[in-house]
Amino acid sequence: MAIKNILVAYNGFPGSEAALSGAVQMQAHYDAHLTGLFAHGGSKLSQQIQPWMPQKVKDAIMEVEEQSNQNIKEKFDEASAPVPADKRHWIESEGPVQRTIAAYARLYDIIALGIHETTPEYRQSHIEIYPDRIALDSGRPVIIFPSGNDSKVSGRRVVVAWDGGRAAARALADAMGILAADDMIEIVSVGRAPLARSLPGFDVCKVLERHGFSVTLTELPRGRDSVAEILINHCEAVAANLLVMGAYDHSPLREGLIGGVTQDIAIKTRIPVLMSH
Repeated sequence: MAIKNILVAYNGFPGSEAALSGAVQMQAHYDAHLTGLFAHGGSKLSQQIQPWMPQKVKDAIMEVEEQSNQNIKEKFDEASAPVPADKRHWIESEGPVQRTIAAYARLYDIIALGIHETTPEYRQSHIEIYPDRIALDSGRPVIIFPSGNDSKVSGRRVVVAWDGGRAAARALADAMGILAADDMIEIVSVGRAPLARSLPGFDVCKVLERHGFSVTLTELPRGRDSVAEILINHCEAVAANLLVMGAYDHSPLREGLIGGVTQDIAIKTRIPVLMSH
């Protein structure tokens, strides 16, 4: 299916600036519609409003909040200016941030998000985005961009993390919609050969070759580093432009308690990552 509707979850943080830049490139490449979504709950400042406060004080607090939100829209408008006006859209929505983004994401072909970033600023914690949660809850492919990254839409070196499992298969299938004919694809497995669990007569390498892609296979040794660190370091070593991987192959509860590949990649990646669950 052609990419015709792109959603970028935008909050003005450096990661979402990179996501917007990447989304603008994708819009031009696919001639798609690009929608910016600013989801926000009540800020800590607005939560200080009390019934007993004079109306002037309440109004002043809300004016600060509204101006902050307007500044974010203005930054989006400036960065997305190359997109034709009839294909550029903006949505501002109040409510729980992760739940709101996931709900909108289900209606789009692909979602661009910034890497998870925390902020010490008093009024901004209510707009933080957790991209791994969006990948889990939306049912749609997400591309996570680290801050300051210059993305490409073709001629890339693409690393596909492959274990033959459901999540990896879903991520690869979703990636087919954005892979370009001149991309070079490397199938990577950690601690075993990429085709170790292949079914007789057919494997993931043949799937990609039949689509016309140049494919190589790599087994990465399982050392003391975490799987996430091994993948990140390998992507850097081979100058990869995109990592494709399944999200939450283990349960979210398990990863939340003891950590896991999905969360670590969403925090530490240095290149764009396409994730699907």
